[in-house]
Amino acid sequence: MNKLIKALNKYVILLIINSLFGMPWYYIRLLIFNDVFVDSKINYMPTFTDYLIRLIVMVLLIIDFRKYELKNVVISCIAALFFPLLGIVTFGILFLGKELYEANAQNSI
Repeated sequence: MNKLIKALNKYVILLIINSLFGMPWYYIRLLIFNDVFVDSKINYMPTFTDYLIRLIVMVLLIIDFRKYELKNVVISCIAALFFPLLGIVTFGILFLGKELYEANAQNSI
């Protein structure tokens, strides 16, 4: 279980960063920047960070799937592209399934 928590820590941090650039950004930017125009790049920061975090989650999922020798990496990465939490949950379920399978295999011997 500790291995799963260590593997999921980086995803939780990324989801927290993603949530900070959501709705709170529209209020924080008014405090930081006094003159913000409608077409300013600052207004698009939540969109940029959302897509960047989705890509980072996909790359980290591919690395973790190879690291822990799990299958169905394509399903999890497609899910993470549209909804990052779904890809992370898929990874967690497959990780726990493999851990339980290995534990049962060792107990039956």
